[in-house]
Amino acid sequence: MATDTPNQMDFGTRAGNLVDKYKYPVAFLVAFLGLWTLGVRVYAVPTYVLPAPAEIILSFQGELGSLAGHARVTLIEAILGWVLGNAIGISLGAVMAEFNTLKRSIYPYMVILRSLPVIAFAPLLIIWMGINQGPIIAAATITTFFPSLVNSIAGFSSTDKLTKELMHSLNASRWQVFRKVKLYNALPYIFSALRISVALTFVGAVVGEWLAGNEGLGYLILVANNQLSTLLLFRALLIIGLCSTVWFGLLVFVESYLIDWENQSSGGATR
Repeated sequence: MATDTPNQMDFGTRAGNLVDKYKYPVAFLVAFLGLWTLGVRVYAVPTYVLPAPAEIILSFQGELGSLAGHARVTLIEAILGWVLGNAIGISLGAVMAEFNTLKRSIYPYMVILRSLPVIAFAPLLIIWMGINQGPIIAAATITTFFPSLVNSIAGFSSTDKLTKELMHSLNASRWQVFRKVKLYNALPYIFSALRISVALTFVGAVVGEWLAGNEGLGYLILVANNQLSTLLLFRALLIIGLCSTVWFGLLVFVESYLIDWENQSSGGATR
């Protein structure tokens, strides 16, 4: 008698969970697109005002090569800004959580910095770095930095007092407490910051391209605005949305893998 292997059962369970998890978002998307199409047809809305979803999809025909080149430029800028912003934010957050005096001294100025829109920094960035990809990557870094810093401080500060006392009673060094306890406690906060900053890094990259770029999806948005090309605008926006969604999904997958790995490790240790 044939039986399902553990791998097959695991795959089936995961597939069922995915269907159950995303059936409502998919249903909402289908309903939204249907109402959009119906509204455009019923009220005879001109394409230059609001094209139908099918018209947007069909407009990609013959434009994929050009769009891919611009998307690659924006994606590289966004990735570099995301990596730099998160690296700086997580590192500084860990240090500020470890040294409360430093946190109290610097954090208010970080809040002031965050309250300023990134577009306000753009002229300075152009003056300092010139008209090239430098200001664009810097803008993406700035938009990414603050949520990473705030979440990292909260994560590295989330270890409870009893756990700290237990580690000290075991003669654990400060580095051991940080590496074995605080870092693991901070992981959910850090991944939350990584996910949030995916959208923000695209915002920074697009804003930077508006002011200092001659290629990229942000540049295409400017071209679409100048030419009143609504289809081009929607194509650029759709690609940005798809890139950020795939990126976000990869982070969710990596996070779930790490959490499963930690659970399996802890389960194995208790057996």
